[in-house]
Formats: sequence, C-alpha cells, structure tokens
Amino acid sequence: RGRAKLIDTLKTYDDTSNQFITTEAKENNTEKTKDTELEAIASHNGLFFPDLIYGSKGSSVDIYCNYVKLTTDESKGVYNYEVRFFPPIDSVHLRIKYLNDHMDKLGGTKTFDGNTLYLPILLPNKMTVIISKVDDAELQIRILYKKKEETRNCTQLYNILFDRVMKVLNYVKFDRKQYDPSRPKIIPLAKLEVWPGYVTAVDEYKGGLMLCCDVSHRILCQKTVLEMLVDLYQQNVEHYQESARKMLAGNIVLTRYNNRTYKINDICFDQNPTCQFKIKTGWTSYVEYYKQYHNTIIKDVNQPLIYSIKKSRGIPAEGEHIQFSLIPELCYLTGLRDEVRSDNKLMREIATFTRVSPNQRQMALNKFYENVSKTPAAQEILNSWGLSLTNNSNKIIGRQMDIEQICFSKTSVSAERSAEFSKHAATNETLKVVHLSKWIIIHLRNDTKAATNLLDNMKQACKSLGMNISNPTMISLDRDRIDAYIQALRRNITINDQIVVCICHNSRDDRYAAIKKICCSEIPIPSQVINAKTLLNDLKIRSVVQKIVLQMNCKLGGSLWTVKIPFKNVMICGIDSYHDPSNRGNSVAAFVASVNSSYSQWYSKAVVQTKREEIVNGLSASFEIALNIYRKRNGKLPTNVIIYRDGIGDGQLNTCLNYEIPQFEMVCGNHIKISYIVVQKRINTRIFSESGIHLENPLPGTVVDQQITKSNMYDFFLVSQMVRQGTVTPTHYVVLRDDCNYGPDIIQKLSYKLCFLYYNWTGTIRIPACCMYAHKLAYLIGQSIQRDVAESLS
Repeated sequence: RGRAKLIDTLKTYDDTSNQFITTEAKENNTEKTKDTELEAIASHNGLFFPDLIYGSKGSSVDIYCNYVKLTTDESKGVYNYEVRFFPPIDSVHLRIKYLNDHMDKLGGTKTFDGNTLYLPILLPNKMTVIISKVDDAELQIRILYKKKEETRNCTQLYNILFDRVMKVLNYVKFDRKQYDPSRPKIIPLAKLEVWPGYVTAVDEYKGGLMLCCDVSHRILCQKTVLEMLVDLYQQNVEHYQESARKMLAGNIVLTRYNNRTYKINDICFDQNPTCQFKIKTGWTSYVEYYKQYHNTIIKDVNQPLIYSIKKSRGIPAEGEHIQFSLIPELCYLTGLRDEVRSDNKLMREIATFTRVSPNQRQMALNKFYENVSKTPAAQEILNSWGLSLTNNSNKIIGRQMDIEQICFSKTSVSAERSAEFSKHAATNETLKVVHLSKWIIIHLRNDTKAATNLLDNMKQACKSLGMNISNPTMISLDRDRIDAYIQALRRNITINDQIVVCICHNSRDDRYAAIKKICCSEIPIPSQVINAKTLLNDLKIRSVVQKIVLQMNCKLGGSLWTVKIPFKNVMICGIDSYHDPSNRGNSVAAFVASVNSSYSQWYSKAVVQTKREEIVNGLSASFEIALNIYRKRNGKLPTNVIIYRDGIGDGQLNTCLNYEIPQFEMVCGNHIKISYIVVQKRINTRIFSESGIHLENPLPGTVVDQQITKSNMYDFFLVSQMVRQGTVTPTHYVVLRDDCNYGPDIIQKLSYKLCFLYYNWTGTIRIPACCMYAHKLAYLIGQSIQRDVAESLS
C-alpha cells in the first residue's frame, strides 16, 4: 500500500495527459498517488472511505497485537498468466499433469487451476510456447502473460501458502483452523482431549501486509461414535434410533485414518459395513475398502452407517452434493456437546486449557514464528514466493477514552476504569420507576419457600430503588407439567395484570418456550421465569433478587440508568439475525429503535426469513413503523438515524451496502440522514496492554483505528468490557455510511457509550445495547416461539 508500481521501462504512458512521461516525472507524482491510493482502493470495492478515518480524542497508550508483519521480496511478485492447450484438453487433471512436466522451465514454483497460472517470476517472453509429446503427437502449451497482481489481490494466494506451511508442520485443518494432534491435553475423567492450534489469516492492512495469528483449541472425544450408540441402546431400547439421531445429527466428527472432519446429517440403520458400493474398479464392501485403502479392520459388521453430505464447489445444481458413508467405530465427535456444556465442573477444567492469558498468547505467537523459521520446508514455501515473517513487529498505538458517568434518577456516579457499577445500581433510585401493584406469581407447591424468599427479598430491594410493590396473586401448582403452567396462565391472567412471574423447579427448554409463547403471542403480558434453586441459596439470594427486580422494572416500561449522549433528535437502531443451528427452522431477524432522548426505551420488531438468510428483508416496513412511533413520542421525526448492524462478515459488506441500506433510504428520502455501522464480534484480532514485563488485557474504552485496520475500510477496534480471566476480544466496527458527518471521534465514543445501556448487566458489554436487544429478541423468537406468530410480535 502506498507504493508506486514497478516500472520496467524508462517511459510510462499517462492516460490523463495522453502523452509519455519520464521516470523522473513519474516519481514526482508518487506522493499524490500515495495520498489517494487508499481512497481509490475503497472506491474500487464500493465501500465508504471519507477523508478523515482516524480519531484523536483520548490518551495515547502502547498496544501489542497478534499480528506479524510480512515482507515481500522486490525481485519477486505474483505474475498472472493464461494457459491455453492446442489441441484443447477438457480434463483439468491432464492440464495440470502436462504443465507439471515443464516445471524446470517455469522456475519450479507455481499455482495452477487449469486455466490461470500464477508464478513468482516474470518469464522472459510475453508468450511462452512449450511442446509436449503425447501419444506420438505434439501438444502445444501457450503461456500468455496477463499482468502483475497487486498485493491486495494476492491475499487469497498467501493464505493458501500458509495452509501449506501448516501442513508441512503436521497440523490438521478443521474448517479454517489448524490443530496439532501430536500435543493433545487429556481430560481422563470425561474421556476428552484438547488439541492446541492456530487460526491464521493474511490480509492487507493500513500498516501493510500482515499475518493475523491467534491461538485456538479443539475438543475431541476419546470415545468413538459406536461406543456412544451402544450406550444409548442400553439406556433406551425402544426409542434408540430417535435418540441417536437427536444426539448426533448436526455434530462434527473426525476420522483419524485421514484426519478429516465431516458433519453428521443422518444415521442409516438399515445398512452396515458389509453393504456393497461402487468404486472405479467395480463393487466392494466397506469392510474390504477400509482394509485395502486405509489398512484398517472394521470389528463390528452390524453397526449402522453415518451419512455426511458436503456441498460441491461452486453453485451445484440440486442433487449434486457429495455423500459420504462413514463407519461409527472410526469416528470421534469434536466440539462441546450439550451434556458437556451443562457440567460446570467439567467446563471449568476445560477452561484451564482453553482460556489463554495475554502472556500465553504472545508466547504462542513467538512459538509459531520460531516453528516456521526453523523448518526449512516451511521457509522454502514462503521464500519461493518472496515472503518472509518479521518478528517483534506487533507494537502499535491505541487510545484510551475518558471514564463515563452513569446517571440515575437523582445522582450520577463514575463507572471507574473497570466500567462496572453494580454496587451503585442496587442502591440508587432508577431513572424511571414503575410501581408494581397488580401481578401474579405461579409456582409449584413444593417451591413455596422459594416464592416466599422471592417476595420478601423483593420488598427489601425495592426500597432503595424507589419502587413500591404490592402483594401478588399467588398461584400454587400440584404437578410440574407444562400443561399445568399453560392452564394457570390462561385462567389467571387479566387485562389489568402488569407482569407474571413463573418459578420453575428446574431448567427445561420446552417449559420455558411454552411459557414465553403464551405470554408473548397468545396473552401478551411481560413475564419473568425464575429457577427455584437460585432462590434457595441464602448467600446469593439478595444479589439475585436485586437483578430480578431491575429486570422486572424494565419489562414494565421503566428505565434503570443512562449515560450522557449529547444528541438532539437522533434515533439509534440495532439489527441482528438468528439462525437455527439444526438448519431445520427459518431464520429470524430483529430490529430495535430508540424512541426517547435518553436511549432507555426501544421499539422492537421481529421478521421471519428463509433458512440461513443473513441479509434482512422487510426492513423498510419495520423502520417506517419505528419512525411513526418516534414522531408520536417526540412530536417530530428524527433528523439523523444511526444504525448498528450485527452479524455481517467481510464477504457480505457489499451486499449489505447495496441491499439493506437502500431500504432505509427509501423511507428517509432527503429529510433524514443515515449513518450505518457494521458490528463484528467473531474476529481473531487480540490486543494487549503492557504492564511492566508482562502483558495484560487493555482497559475498557481502548480504541485502535490504525495499522491493523483494513486498508480498504473505514473501521476501528474497540475494547468495551473488563475481562479478568483469559484474553478480551475487541469488537470490530466498520462504518459503511456516515451521511450525518459525525466523524471517527463521535462514532467511536458513541459506540462505547451504548455498551453501558444494556439493562441486564450492571456494566459494559461487548457490543452496543441496541445490537444486544436485537440479538435477544431474534433468539427468543427463533428458539422459543413459533415462527407463525413472530411477524405479529413487536
């Protein structure tokens, strides 16, 4: 970035002046080229790129990051050639084979896909002709020089090179991550092992070409899938097949004989390893196939087969997916299953391996650099394309924002450096109080003590919050059945009731979903579902009930606190989507919009979409309703609208820019200006602050908008929460539009302030509150409420 192209001739033709200019004159114009090149790149990609993209507010801090600078050899590059065969050859495999016969003439290093050839060297002639002998006939291969690729267009190739480097280092690839099977960490009681590894990505940043390298871990079960099936059969013979499909479908398995991963789509109980299938040489059984090709003997010939379906590359027609049949005794589940996640003790033990401190991450980065540097084969892969890693290049400059003030009804308090204020939230009167005069508590007869504890502690907690509470209508149930809760809700809820509280004996998703469906769609009323066990712990009940009271006040229409956002007549919106992990149900998109000046009350709307659909349809209708509600509340429409969009990856930014933003423009016309900001959580960037000789997590309010931000984007990283264990993950913000002309300082500060306004946590969260509210709504609709009522819920 910022360098003039290499000039092979003494004169260069200037398109603007229609004449040849000398090299000296070209060099005089280089400075202007440097100033405008970034803007040209962004314009080429269609992304918003204003003159000012760097903020200046706050104090400067030294930051370390998990990036390693890549240097390129000026004598080499990535040269693009087109390859043609005469007579023509249809087979890609044969094209590659015939071209490989002449590797000595091409320099020994290449990347070829059958049509396009990339070389790290420039061949002497613009067209190179090579003759091959094929079956006593001549085959002519013409290699035509097209162009030298710019660095920003080579990142995909460089990522492929690092995949080859990891393969040389004997790492196993899971999706885009690489793991070391030779150094597993064993958890013997749970029969699990943890594979350490890395996730790497090469891209062009404002600081140049860099490799982002982060630590990753993969959980692998030591029990085979067959052993799990046997356990299930012994537990429940009658519903064995149904239970097996429910437990295994959607999980990822590893086959150790080839170290590849597959997703389980189904289990075929009417086939076994003795069944025949067709290969190139004829028909064979799975038993014979694994013995011949993998030197593996299948012991149980009566086990069922696992089906895994993978999509073909490109855009295949229907039915062109590839189906794999796998043997359960050779498959091992990867990832965390639900029963593992629910075991808190086991999760804490796993966290001792997977929760990595900033110092440990830095050591892992140094270890990666050392492994690549000391492995000749890895060095050869990089050197052949003119690449090399530069160590100790990961120190950058960040900024620390000022401490925020939290405003309650009658006082303001400092959030301090930790950005937490839980002790103040429980002892100060809330911003807007809603008194509780008519409400219902539904509980099991056996949980009467829990209900009594809740009521007594609520009365104590409400005094400091300035909230009056009356005795509720108590409904006692004899049986812990879903239909008992449903009947109790239908019979006892009246139009005058403010909220219903259901105390459940334990945690069950089906019961929770049934209660929420009744209270959200059938009989709309705010609801609070509480686990009875949390109300029987005398040591924690006071803090638990304080949080419950705060939640209930919000659900009744109250507001807890706010921060000073000096905007006038500005609406802030949040958008997020939920996708069914089993890929069976529809996706749900949620839209929320602020309706008051303190940004403490929000309008919300859910929209049902097709499966796995991320880009949101129907935004214009939701947005128009939100504007009408804003006008009713405030007497006029907002002059500016700021939209935070969660869940959009880099590959969808242009689609979002060209499809979602125009939906808002249609409604706004020329009267309302739009600023559109994408929020990305799932990133591999990690930043650390220096504390003596050690590294630690940066404080909340730390911003980085230079060096490691993308070269073609108006973006920044923000750390908004305090993390005391492991390493904090910053949030990546990409500004796609800023018609309001706020500039980087205001957008960065606003993004940080909004992280204080999520009322379910007395501190900051990773993303702006509007995005979290949209996420929670989309999750509630998609997970617990039927899709046919989602569109009517707002």
